[in-house]
Amino acid sequence: MLLGIYGFGGHGIELEELAKVINLKEHRWEKIIFIDDTPEKVDNKKVFPFAATVSQYNTDEIEFVIGVGEPVSRELVYNKVKELDYTCAILIHPSAFVASNAQIEEGTVICYNAYISAEVCLKENTLVQPMAVVGHGCTVGKNSVISALVAMGGNSCVGNNSFIGMGVPVKHRTRIGNGTVIGIGSVVVRDIPDGVVALGNPARPMKNEGVAAIK
Repeated sequence: MLLGIYGFGGHGIELEELAKVINLKEHRWEKIIFIDDTPEKVDNKKVFPFAATVSQYNTDEIEFVIGVGEPVSRELVYNKVKELDYTCAILIHPSAFVASNAQIEEGTVICYNAYISAEVCLKENTLVQPMAVVGHGCTVGKNSVISALVAMGGNSCVGNNSFIGMGVPVKHRTRIGNGTVIGIGSVVVRDIPDGVVALGNPARPMKNEGVAAIK
């Protein structure tokens, strides 16, 4: 089995390092390659276009992981892979703690020293970055990003396609909507609606129209 990291940029290169660490313990992939549709990045040695890759490898020969860090882009790339019935791998750093009853769905990435508590649900294609804490009973929606050093209190919820910036604490039983961005270092102590950018302490919506979490 091969692993195709879809996106040859900063986040994709980080995923390559994560995959190598996993491979040392689990020996999951014979080879790790990059997929990118930007012509100047393709060298057909390490970086390949998606169309050529799927023409060469069947669904039982390669699995993908999404190597872009913005929710809208993550959704687009993930859907492109799934439309052709390919699988997206789950990548969990060996140092991360994941409770035995946590629900981790397809395409999720959990990075170094992250803590995923009991009865957490991480929906498809979520990204949990280093040293983030997702408290008991929390839900993180599809394609959403939980950045480094975020701390989600128990039974809080992040919707689909949302981005929680670095160092954000989220009060227990708080809901953050779909397609919403929480700025770096903001403090979430009340519900945040869909499709806004929220900043500050306490976090308040700064923009209420046309937000699609980081294009």
